[in-house]
Amino acid sequence: MSMLGGGCGLNAFRMTTSCRRPVVERCRRWKSNVGFVGLGNMGIPMAKNLLKNGYAVVGNDVSTNRMEMFRKLDGAQTVDTLREMAANVDAIVTMLPESDHVLSAYETLLKSSKPEQIFVDCSTISPESSKKVSDMATRKGCKFLGAPVSGGVVGAENGTLTFMVGGDEAALKEASGLLSSMGSRWVYCGPAGSGLIAKICNNMILGMTMVAVAEAMNVAVKSGMEPNILASVINTSSGRCWASEINNPVPGAVEKSPSNDDYQKGFKAALLLKDMRLGESLAKEVGATTLLTRETVELYEEISKKGWADRDFSIAYKYFKEL
Repeated sequence: MSMLGGGCGLNAFRMTTSCRRPVVERCRRWKSNVGFVGLGNMGIPMAKNLLKNGYAVVGNDVSTNRMEMFRKLDGAQTVDTLREMAANVDAIVTMLPESDHVLSAYETLLKSSKPEQIFVDCSTISPESSKKVSDMATRKGCKFLGAPVSGGVVGAENGTLTFMVGGDEAALKEASGLLSSMGSRWVYCGPAGSGLIAKICNNMILGMTMVAVAEAMNVAVKSGMEPNILASVINTSSGRCWASEINNPVPGAVEKSPSNDDYQKGFKAALLLKDMRLGESLAKEVGATTLLTRETVELYEEISKKGWADRDFSIAYKYFKEL
């Protein structure tokens, strides 16, 4: 019996007729059995949206707690090893924290890969690491896309992520069903590594704008202004940005921001710091100046020293407030 059990994948369908026909027909048009590696704050909601869209999904994570959380989703199953996963699915999506994690995962996955199998890596890693994985996959006769995302946890939950895709355009067309199940938009950026260049530069801006919003709102609040009033002004004026409108760093300024929940969940400060450092490395390679990036890196290094690395990166406001 397929390890994917009673999902709506092709193998599962041969053993059960419980799936509704429209879903099964959709599965046939797309890759049907999907592996998902990395069940973190982004990974679980992304995989959940695949399940909602008729895919049979099997997950894997180094954390047993995250594996247990994933198994609670309707139709979700897990597998203990990456080699077992690669041998039994049509496509695999990875969402991992660091370049080393991605390289290690693909060294294992590709040992049990099948020709024409599709791999989509949504991690934010160095462009060179993504190119290396792409070359590894090509040598095994597989298709690989580096497709980092923008939209954060809210976008992952709502299925509104934007994918910045680098790799073969033909593979992108084949993976379009996967991407449209997890997001609302994708942009083809060019050959392998291009999507990572776009994502890193985007996150450089993200980090700098968050620091700018946190700094300015700290001045206003200390001057006696209500944060929600200032947010409404900024968000209808020239200072409007994602950090002010969606992920505002001041508790109570907007609804549904991690700042309202003591900066829990969201995009970890440690990951933002990693991305800013990737931006510095990329800039060094091409001889570009990044003065504001350096300031932002230093600030988040201080935030990490305070023990806030696992909090949402909007905690920059708390840092300014307590100075």
